[in-house]
Amino acid sequence: MAKAELPVIIGIAASAGGLEATTSLVKNLPAKANASYVVAQHMSPTHKSLLWSLIGRETELPVIELKNEDLTPQPDTIYIAPPNFDVIMDNGKIGLREPSGHPGTPKPLADRLFKSLADECGERCVGIVLSGTGSDGSYGIRAIREAGGVTIAQEAGTAKYEGMPSSAIHTGCIDLTMSPDMIGQQLTGILASPRDFAELKSFTGNPSKLLDLYHILLARTGVDFREYKETTINRRIARRMVAQDIDVYDDYVEFCRENASEVDALYKDMMISVTRFFRDQSQFNQLTKVIQTMVEENQDRQLRVWVAGSATGEEAYSLAILFAEAMGGLEAIRKERIQIFATDIDTQALEVARRGVYPLSAANDVPRHYVDDYLHISGDTLEVDKHLRAVVLFSRHNIIQDPPFINMDMISLRNLLIYFGSSLQEKVLSRMAYALVPNGKLFLGSSETVGAMHGHFETQSLPDKIYSKRGLRQSVQATANFLPLTTLHRGTQTQTRNASNTQTFDMFETLIRVLAPNGFIATRDNVIIRIIGDISDVTELNENSALLRLSTKILKSDLRPEAASLITLCLRSQTVRSGRWYNIKGADFDQLRLTCYPLLMEGDGEDHVLFSVEKREAQPRNLTSDDMTNRDRMVYVRQIEDEIASTREALQQTIEELQTSNEELQSVNEEMQATNEELQATNEELETSNEELQATNEELITVNEEMQINSTELQQLSIELAAILEATPYPTLVVDPALQIRHGSDAAIRYFGLSELPQSGTHVSACVDANGMPHLVPKVAECFRHRESETLEFDDDNGAKTLTFTPIFKGITQDIIGVIVTVL
Repeated sequence: MAKAELPVIIGIAASAGGLEATTSLVKNLPAKANASYVVAQHMSPTHKSLLWSLIGRETELPVIELKNEDLTPQPDTIYIAPPNFDVIMDNGKIGLREPSGHPGTPKPLADRLFKSLADECGERCVGIVLSGTGSDGSYGIRAIREAGGVTIAQEAGTAKYEGMPSSAIHTGCIDLTMSPDMIGQQLTGILASPRDFAELKSFTGNPSKLLDLYHILLARTGVDFREYKETTINRRIARRMVAQDIDVYDDYVEFCRENASEVDALYKDMMISVTRFFRDQSQFNQLTKVIQTMVEENQDRQLRVWVAGSATGEEAYSLAILFAEAMGGLEAIRKERIQIFATDIDTQALEVARRGVYPLSAANDVPRHYVDDYLHISGDTLEVDKHLRAVVLFSRHNIIQDPPFINMDMISLRNLLIYFGSSLQEKVLSRMAYALVPNGKLFLGSSETVGAMHGHFETQSLPDKIYSKRGLRQSVQATANFLPLTTLHRGTQTQTRNASNTQTFDMFETLIRVLAPNGFIATRDNVIIRIIGDISDVTELNENSALLRLSTKILKSDLRPEAASLITLCLRSQTVRSGRWYNIKGADFDQLRLTCYPLLMEGDGEDHVLFSVEKREAQPRNLTSDDMTNRDRMVYVRQIEDEIASTREALQQTIEELQTSNEELQSVNEEMQATNEELQATNEELETSNEELQATNEELITVNEEMQINSTELQQLSIELAAILEATPYPTLVVDPALQIRHGSDAAIRYFGLSELPQSGTHVSACVDANGMPHLVPKVAECFRHRESETLEFDDDNGAKTLTFTPIFKGITQDIIGVIVTVL
């Protein structure tokens, strides 16, 4: 059965007190919902379970206890896991598996069930956590949330044991909390909600439809989501609409205006603060080798590592474990040798990361010897060793808005780019390139790539998504902008510029491989920046060698002066130039020469040349003149003439270079005389500059005084505004786009039953509506939407009143930045 044909799979996790909760839930399940239910109830391994029988008495749905055979899930069927087994979804079937976790983990393990549902079903799954002790389920809930499924926890007050539901709620990944009977009733609405949300998909071509929600999120959280991938945004909005049983997008926008808690929930959903220890183990296996080399080559300095989008910290600690292994264990790892910066914009996730305490089920993702050496098990929790925590610094940082860190030896940017649009991906990768040292490592997620930023990064291990920063100047890194002008016409150049960076880079890469299967790229000043294939016949280098300067240590003595000459001739004439054939023998040749192609940069970029090493078998030379045919003589004479012409050209080039050097020496002499005069003038200018600095200092003092005056005036205006609000006899409120009350008169605070307003404000819903007064929240939201004033009449306990809503507009842009609410 294909994934799309499977029913929605609902995983139910419970432990102590779970029988009562599960029974209450199944009593209220819909008869026909195209859903399969999998129950993972913790039980003693030696206990004979009657759970399937007890549950079967409470529902008309079929109840099946799982056996050894994997089953294809059937709609409207309940599956019960027996004791001492884990239950998972695998290849479209539900089946039992031997427990794979630490001996202390509960069985069946809810985290393992939830994770398998997330992997197999994506958004077509639901995770429910009911009564129980411990924290099982909270780790798997994150996986379901990341996959786009719906997550539900039993309301703590209704649970006999609130450990499991409370732990799940504290992850911030729970959509709904309610009693078990209400969960059963709510599932009907959730499963009946449309799952594709065509209305949201239509916004992809018209992003302005999402701007209202973007503005609400920005006002509430300070984070701008406009450059995030719209399909991702749409899925997250759709998920929240399913959780709230809302089908119309505009209704959801109004719901967000009226409920600050829903804005927080949507923001939390956008963050997707989900990660695991050693996520994608094969990638970490390859990274282990990279880290080992990095540690060996940097024994005398501190290594700096940045984990961007660290979420709850598991990945940062995974890297810390690998570095500790490479350095010799816990005792060897210390801040003097390594500092790991782990950043995220989710402050709640960072708090979890700093504590370094995780559910015991997290140990399932960690190789056993790492658990023994670097982690500590206490009850049902897993704690990171203090030595690892000491070298990891967690901090809030927005990689889009905040300046990047610098001088990083490695950056882990995993499973973050997939949520960004292409322009934002390039922006972030450019920042990562700036942050890395030359040859620094970039570690991406399994579904991510550097894309159009190949000019900044080269692949070190493509399947494992490990890249190295190219050790070139910025002008050299933009490889895709090279244009060989001798072969491209202006029209072709225009087409190339309009092509994507990735296509241009691929074409350039193919071209140089065709022209020079074995060769190298050099700059005008004779520096090799790229080696192609095998050039060991002319040097001792190969494609994996470091970048070195052309010198006697690299090129053979005969080739060295000619290479320098060819660079000058090629760039000056902007044409292909070839050197003479040299008698250098190899396995299948006995002559070779260098051919030089110009690579000219657009704009102010640095020009380069491509050298190709050409080889051939020499013509037999042991024939006398009498033995040669006329054809042989003509070929021989032509070869001699070509070599003489090449020698003359090289000689002429040498003469020109000598003349140029002589002229440059004369010019240098004149420049030295001019420099002496300039030094005298500079001394006079320094004296003048000193006077100007004194004048500037006086101006700065004046500006500072003006700023102090302005500050005083602003303080005065603020005091006067506060006095006006205090003195006005009418209740008056000032509300921002997130429906937060920013200012209020004393009369308003009394009239609406508010306490003192905090600096951060309070939501309009906190106002107590007077008798007869319309509800403020929908009216204020309506004023923001229609951008028009509104006046309403009503009667309260003191007689007739007038309620006004007046929008506040900002400058010439006429953006609405607030609404004034007044009761007259």
